[in-house]
Amino acid sequence: MSFHVYAAIVKNLRGVLYSSAGPDEFSEKLSWLRRKFRYRSLGLPPSMFERYREIVEGKLGPKLLRLEAPLSGLDELISAYEGLTGLGYEVLEAYCYASLYVSPLMVLGEACVPDLAPLVVGRVPVGRELTDRDYKLHMRIADYTVLDFYLWATSSAEEAIRAISEGGSAEGILRERKGRVEKDKRRYWRIISEEGRPII
Repeated sequence: MSFHVYAAIVKNLRGVLYSSAGPDEFSEKLSWLRRKFRYRSLGLPPSMFERYREIVEGKLGPKLLRLEAPLSGLDELISAYEGLTGLGYEVLEAYCYASLYVSPLMVLGEACVPDLAPLVVGRVPVGRELTDRDYKLHMRIADYTVLDFYLWATSSAEEAIRAISEGGSAEGILRERKGRVEKDKRRYWRIISEEGRPII
């Protein structure tokens, strides 16, 4: 993939999609998202495209993209993560693509949320029904969260890898990351509650 294509996709991507839902539920959730985000793109990692090919193939275009690996060796990296974490390839692929495309991961279907549980550092629970306006606003806020964290998160990950490779510990970096996540929850003050289903 050429850099100018990658840059254009990153600039206009609202989210990277993940789901393990059945075809009917996935189709319903995808239709809702496409209606709500008419001016921004949604991205399908390769495994999601293959899983839901019959549903999405005729819908691909500027607003629903089949994402490609922006660099070589990504499959090998995801496979290595699979061996290290025990998580499924599809979950890790969607997670890595969201990171590479500097974009929130959008999970279609509440029953799919536990698939990502080992990767979760913090949650924003909601205890009420959200309006379409609430969803749109907070998906945009999630996009800001990713953008604001990205440089620090990737740089601190490099520091952690360096520290471990030199026989040190990454505990301090992990504590700082957890603290930043907790602090960032303030962005969601309009919807966050003590208990409820996780929305972020």
